[in-house]
Amino acid sequence: MLTIVRRILAFWRPHRWLGAGLIATMLLKALFTVVLALSIKVIIDGVLADGPDTSPGSILVLLVVGFLVSASAGIANGYLAARAGAEILADVRLSLFDRLQELSIGFHRKSQTGDLLARFATDVAQLSNGVIRQPLVGMTSFAAVLFYVPVMMLLEPRLATPAVLMMPIVVYLVNRLAPDADQALDEEKRQIAAVLSSVSENLRAQPIVRAFGLQNRSRVAFGRRISTLRAASSRAEFRVQLLAVFSEYAVALVQISVVGAGAVLALRGKLEVGTLAAFVGLLVEFTWETTVIGRDVLPEIRKAWSGVRRVDELLSTGPVSAKGVGGMMVPGLEESIRFENVSFGYSPDDALQLRDVNLVIPGGAYVAIVGASGSGKSTLLSILLRFYDPSSGRTMIDSMDLMDVDPRELRRLMGTVFQETFLFNASLRENIRLSAPEAGDAEIDAAVEAAGLSELVELLPDGLETIVGESGRQLSGGQSQRVGLARAFLRRPQLLLLDEATSALDPATESEAVRAIEGLRSGRTVIMVTHRLETTVNADMIVVMREGTVDEVGDFEELIERGQTFARMWEKQQGFRVSRDGRAASVTADRLTAVPLLAGVPVAPLQRLAGEFVTVRFDKDAVVFEEGDPGERFYLIVRGVVEVSRMGEAGERVVAYLEDGDFFGEMALLEGAPRNATVTAVTPTTTLSIDREQFESMLADVPEIARTIRVEAADRARANGSQ
Repeated sequence: MLTIVRRILAFWRPHRWLGAGLIATMLLKALFTVVLALSIKVIIDGVLADGPDTSPGSILVLLVVGFLVSASAGIANGYLAARAGAEILADVRLSLFDRLQELSIGFHRKSQTGDLLARFATDVAQLSNGVIRQPLVGMTSFAAVLFYVPVMMLLEPRLATPAVLMMPIVVYLVNRLAPDADQALDEEKRQIAAVLSSVSENLRAQPIVRAFGLQNRSRVAFGRRISTLRAASSRAEFRVQLLAVFSEYAVALVQISVVGAGAVLALRGKLEVGTLAAFVGLLVEFTWETTVIGRDVLPEIRKAWSGVRRVDELLSTGPVSAKGVGGMMVPGLEESIRFENVSFGYSPDDALQLRDVNLVIPGGAYVAIVGASGSGKSTLLSILLRFYDPSSGRTMIDSMDLMDVDPRELRRLMGTVFQETFLFNASLRENIRLSAPEAGDAEIDAAVEAAGLSELVELLPDGLETIVGESGRQLSGGQSQRVGLARAFLRRPQLLLLDEATSALDPATESEAVRAIEGLRSGRTVIMVTHRLETTVNADMIVVMREGTVDEVGDFEELIERGQTFARMWEKQQGFRVSRDGRAASVTADRLTAVPLLAGVPVAPLQRLAGEFVTVRFDKDAVVFEEGDPGERFYLIVRGVVEVSRMGEAGERVVAYLEDGDFFGEMALLEGAPRNATVTAVTPTTTLSIDREQFESMLADVPEIARTIRVEAADRARANGSQ
C-alpha cells in the first residue's frame, strides 16, 4: 500500500497547489457537519431543560452561514477536482506518448499494439479513478474524520475512544485478510490487451478475411478471447467486491457496538440525551467516512493499482539506446562508412544477427547489400540508423563513432525508404512533405516526377490534395511505396537508405524507380538492401551477406566471374519472364532443370510442362496453404518473399524464408500427402504454379523417365519429409 501511496503522490506533485486547495475546501465542508451536530446537541438539551440557553435565531444564523460556506466550498472543491483530474491525465497521456517516441524500435517490434493501446485507454482510465477520484474521496473522508474525532472525544470519550481505536484496526484487518485481487486484476488487463490486439489485427486483415471467407473463423477465435476475458473479469471483480462487503459489515459491527453502549449509558442516566444524539450523529458520519475509505476508496485504489503499475512500467522502460544516446553533431559524410568488428543480437538469449562484420562503404558510392532473408542485410541498416546499437564493435561515419552522435542529428543526413511505407491520414502532399517540411511546391513536383507518381496524381480526384486514408488505405502497396520514394527524394539526403524499397513495385515501376535512384547518385551515398539482383547490376559495390557475416564484396562482373554465392543467387533468379505490370509470368525449360525432381527430364517434355504453369499472385500476409491442407500444387517464386512455418510443442515457429527463384510444394507433384508446413506471403508475391494432374499427364507421355522421377521423389521424401 505504501508503494501505491508514493506513486499517487508522484502524480500529484506537479499539481500540489491544486491539492492544497482541495484539502482546504474539504475541511470547510467537514466543518459544517460538526457545527450541525453541535447545534442538535444544544437544541435537544435546551428542550429537555425547558428553555434553551442560546436563542434559536443565533443557531439558525450559524447554520445558514455554515451551509453557505459549505456549499461554496463544495462548488470550489468540484472545480478544483475536475481541473486536477484533467491536468494529471493530460500529463500522463503526454508522458506515455513521449515515452513511446523514445523507446527503441526493438521494443515496438516486440510489443503488441493492443497492449500499448490498453495502457492509453483502460489503464489510464483506471489511473483516473485510482489516482484522482478515489484519493480525493479518501482525502475528503479523512479530513472529515480529523474534525469528527476531537469533537467526539469532547462529547463522550468513553464511547469515542473504542470507536476511534477499533475502526482503523477493522479497516486494516479487512484489507489485510481479504482475498488478494492483484493477480486477478493483472490477468484481466492482459486479456483486455489480447482482445484489443485481436480487434486491431482483424481490422488490418479485412481484405484477407473477406477474400478467403474467414468471417466465421475470425468470430470463433474472437469469441474464445471474449470468453477468457469474461472469466478473468468475473474473478477480478468478485475479489474486489468481497473486500467492499467485508469492509461494510465490519464497520457496521463497530457502529452497532458503540451505539449499543451509548444507549445503555443514557438509560442509566450516565449520559445526556442531547450529547448522545450529537455523538450518534457524528458517529454515523465518522463510520460512514471510514466505511467509504474501507469499502470504496481502498478497494478501488487496489483495483486501479494494476493500471497504475502498467502505466508506471511503460514510463520507467529504458531509453532508445542501451549504451547512451550521444550528443555530438555529425558534420557530414565525406570519406566512408565503416563497420568495425560489429556483432549484434536482439537479446542475450537470441542468436547473433551480425557476427564480426567488417565493411567499408566509400562516400558517394552506390552500394547494394544482398543475401538470403535473415542474413543480416536489413540489420546493417538498422545499426546505421541507430535503431539498435552493436553488441560489440563500432560503426563510424568518417572518423566519428555513431555512439557519440545524437541519433536525431545523424538521421538528418539520411533519407530512408523501408519495405513498407507508412502513410498518415492526410493529403498526399503532406505525406510527401514530411521529410522536408520547408520544401516548396516545385520541389514536391520534382520528387513526384522522380518517384514515378505523376500519372497517379493526375488520376486522383484532388491530385496531391487527395486524402490517402488511415495507413494509406486509398493507395495500393506499390503506390504507397512510390510515395515513400518521393518522400526520400524530396529530402535530398547525403545518405539514401533503401530497405527492399522496390519489392512491392511491378517490373515497369521498379525499373523506373531504380533509374530515378541511380539518377540521384551524384553527390550522395546510396545503400540499397534488396533480394532482387537485377537491381544491382549498375551498383559500384555489392555486399553479399550470409548468416550474419560479409561473404563477398565486389562489383557485379567481379562477383559473377568468381562463381560463388552471388553467382549462384543470380543463376537462381534467371529463366523467368514477367510482364511490365507484373501480372503474368513464364518460365523457361532450362530453368526447370534446377528443380531437383526435374533435373533428369529431357528438354522437350519440360518445354511442354513450362507452358502448363499459371501465374498465381498473393497479396502481403495472404496464406498460400496451411499445414495439414492436401498437397496438390507446386510453386516457383518469381518475385517476392514467403514465410514457411510449422507447429511445434511451443507453438508455431518460422523454419525458413523463400524468395525469388526458390520453390516449394515439390512433392505435391507426385503425391497428395498433407502439407507439413504453412506458407504465408511476406511481401506481394508472384508465383508460377502447376498441379499434380498436369504433371502426371506429362509423365504418362514419357514413361521412360517416370520411374526415375518417382525413385528420386521417394529418396527426397525419406530425407526431407513430404511437402
